[in-house]
Order: sequence, then structure tokens, then C-alpha cells
Amino acid sequence: MIFEYLLLLIAAVLFVLLILCVINLVTIQTLTATKEIKNIGKVSVLIPARDEELNITNCLSSVLNQSYTDLEIIVLDDGSTDNTLELLKSFTDTRLRIINGIPLEQGWVGKNFACHQLQKSATGSYLLFIDADTVLHKSCVASAVKFAEENATDLLSVMPNELSETFWEKLVIPMLYFAVTVFLPFPMIERSSKKQYAMGNGQFMFFKREFYDKIGGHEPLKSKIVEDVWLARRVKEFKGKLIFANANSLITCRMYRNLGEVWEGFSKNLFAGLSFSEVGLAFTILTYLILFVMPPLLVLTGFLELNFINIAIVSIPILMRLLQAFKFNQPLLFSLLNPLSALFIVAVALNSFRLIRFGKGASWKGRDYSESVISKN
Repeated sequence: MIFEYLLLLIAAVLFVLLILCVINLVTIQTLTATKEIKNIGKVSVLIPARDEELNITNCLSSVLNQSYTDLEIIVLDDGSTDNTLELLKSFTDTRLRIINGIPLEQGWVGKNFACHQLQKSATGSYLLFIDADTVLHKSCVASAVKFAEENATDLLSVMPNELSETFWEKLVIPMLYFAVTVFLPFPMIERSSKKQYAMGNGQFMFFKREFYDKIGGHEPLKSKIVEDVWLARRVKEFKGKLIFANANSLITCRMYRNLGEVWEGFSKNLFAGLSFSEVGLAFTILTYLILFVMPPLLVLTGFLELNFINIAIVSIPILMRLLQAFKFNQPLLFSLLNPLSALFIVAVALNSFRLIRFGKGASWKGRDYSESVISKN
């Protein structure tokens, strides 16, 4: 009897999450292509680059091809050991400036320090921070400027089209959409002043320069691994307007290219994204196991009979994945593998905890960040 009540509770929770998911997918604002607009302020496009020879050419070409012409583009080469710098020097556009990053200073995470250096060189009234693996549609900057002005936005961040080609990318990358759209109420991002409803994506952070300076830029969060979320929280803390929009048709990004990169990247971010909380980690793991892994496993092994409740418990997470796949142009068939995707997230969460608490710390692009650096408040 207790087990039956537990199944009913799981079904009820999943139904609530499904409703939230639908609300999010319907209400999220969309950044759409706009016709050419009058230049109303210089935009500084700021790109930190470290060992990005596979990405930097496509990224920079897309930025230089923008319909919005009042641009300055600054790329910081952050000690690359591959051909990134040579590829950068092959561009001759006068709007492009290349700066060499100085050695990483104590207490800083590499990307934050690179962005901190970039903003010092920027002269625009808008600052657009993008990752070097991000590619922009021709009208993207113009659309962002228009959107930010029409909505009086201090920080505009977006969900791009996250590209995936290998099996592991297709299995895991869509879980980024899943976690956000299932557990975070999108209407509250804009309407609530509470920091727990903040969301940002470091692949595209479009600031009004004046407000970026007001919150102190990247320096107050120099030790934060998930700097994008912390920047969004700072915006709310300083009573700014934050909008998190869908830019699936205007921005693409391929974050990782193989299982190793997926594993390392998610391991770097996951425990940090939970604010290094063991309670948050345990809750996340139990949530994924109880809601997304155990029910289909019990059905497949014959432990649960095929009645309405049990079918609903197995089907609702897959339905949520399918809805997100339609909305954000993700692989549809991999929605059926949601239990395996969730199990991968559990494994990554445990590895992320192990690295921070007992290992060498978070690692990315040849740099290790110990707990003493990245867990500072």
C-alpha cells in the first residue's frame, strides 16, 4: 500500500512538472531575426578564446558578418597552445582587435579573468560576451539591440540551438534544456526579484554597459565556475531587468565534441551549479533517480504492472523531452532514452562532487581549480 501511494505521489509530481514545462515553453520570449535597424549605440563583442582552433574561425566570421555595423570585436587569446592565435591573425577586418591575456591571477577562474580583461578594452555602450564556440545569425546583434531597447533590458541571455553530432552529445546535451525548463519557472525570471529565479547562459550575455559596471562586472564573482548564473543573480540583486529568451533560430553552439569533453565539462559545472551543497547534490540525485530512472527500470524488469499510473510515470518525462526537442530543435529519438540521460547526469554529479571534495578540483582546458579557489562565497 505504501509503495502504491509513493507511485501516486511520483505521478502527481511529474504531472506538476509537465504543466510547468508547458508553461515555460509557451511563455518564453523569442529573439527573432529583425530587419536592419539604425545604429543606436556601439556594441562591443567580447570573445575569450583558449585553445579554440576548431571553433574560432566560424565564430569570428559570423560576428564580422553582422548586419549591425556599429561594432567593435575584441578577442582575448588566453594562453592558447594550439593554432588559435594564428587563425585570429588571419583576419584583417579593422573592427577586430586581438589582445593577449596576461597570466591568470590568483583567485580567478580563467574565463572570468579573460572577460574582466576584455571589458577593460571595450568602448561600447553594450557589451556582448559570447563563447568562442558560438555562431551568430547575420541579424543576431541587431535583434539583441532592438529587443533590449524595446524591453528595457539590463541583461539579455538566451537559450541557443545546442548542436550535437555524436551519440553522447545527443544523449546528454538536451538535458541542459530539460533541467531548466522542468525545474525553473520562466515567468519568474523576469518578474521576480528573488535571486533563485535568475538564469543566464555564458554563451550569450548581452549587457547594457552602464549596468554591467553598476554590478561590478566579473570581479565580484571571479572565483565562480558558473559565472553566467551568478551574473544573472547580481542583476537581480541590483534591481536590474533580466530576460532569458529563446534564440534557437539565431544562435548555434557546439559545446562539446566527444564523450570525454561532455564528461569533463559537466563535471566542472554540476556541483558548482548546486553552490557546492551536499544537500542540493543529494536532492538532485534522488530526484533524477526516483522520477526519471527507477520507474522505467521497474517497468522493464516486470516489477511494475502496466496500469494507467505506471504508464504515466514512464511516459511524462519522455513527453517533456519530446516537447523540448520540438521547441529547441533537439534530436527527437533521443527523448526515448531519457532514463539513460538522467542516469548519466547522476554519474556526472557524483564525479563532480568527488573532484571538488576529494580530487584535484574542477578542470577545464588544462587548468585545475581547487576547492579553496572556486568554493568561495
